[in-house]
Amino acid sequence: MGKIMTQSNSNVFEELGFLTEEAENLCIRSDLMISLRKLIRSRQWSLQTASENLKTTIDCVESLMAGDIDRFQVEQLITMLTHGGMKVQVEIVAAA
Repeated sequence: MGKIMTQSNSNVFEELGFLTEEAENLCIRSDLMISLRKLIRSRQWSLQTASENLKTTIDCVESLMAGDIDRFQVEQLITMLTHGGMKVQVEIVAAA
């Protein structure tokens, strides 16, 4: 018998048991990391080229591509996106 999947409007990190504040931070970091990974892939950058363009180390880019969320803070990810030629916009909405 197959698994039944349901769609949720809540933060997946909250569903995993993280406190609301931490879950929100993890969700934001995750979104920023996904954007960086898409940027690197769309430009077909090597690790070396990505590290040069994002003004970071190859080790940092490797961690990013591996999804090592614990290594990154929101400010660091925003800085990397900016170095990559992206603009980050913030949207604040009332909690449901």
